[in-house]
Amino acid sequence: MIRAVVDPSVFVSAFIGRPDAGPGRLVAAWSDQRFTLVVSRLLLEELAGVLGRPKFERWASNGRAASYVAGIAARSEHRPDPVVAQPSVRDPDDDYLVALALAEKVDVLVSLDRDLLDASLGDLVVEDPATFVARLT
Repeated sequence: MIRAVVDPSVFVSAFIGRPDAGPGRLVAAWSDQRFTLVVSRLLLEELAGVLGRPKFERWASNGRAASYVAGIAARSEHRPDPVVAQPSVRDPDDDYLVALALAEKVDVLVSLDRDLLDASLGDLVVEDPATFVARLT
């Protein structure tokens, strides 16, 4: 089974976006158990923190965001937060995602972030959600 680290921004896009867009299709593929999602405490905390911002309140109110994050946490492979040895991408806030993907030897890191998609990360495959989902079929 393919193992993937998914950037929290993809989950945010799926949460507020159309289900037929790439992020929504990725969440559907994960729900259908077409790949294993690898998460860490930092990843889940970032997702919860972003969805807790006022600009997401209309989607996240009444506990919807907390339920969404809890659902992701409940059906994922939990791994320790990685040690970030050195910067690897333009945005240092994304370094933990690269470190997690490398430490856990996942098959792919899925992101919408150009800082990750454009980075040269050796053998680590970084794909946008639509490309990743197309590869699953």
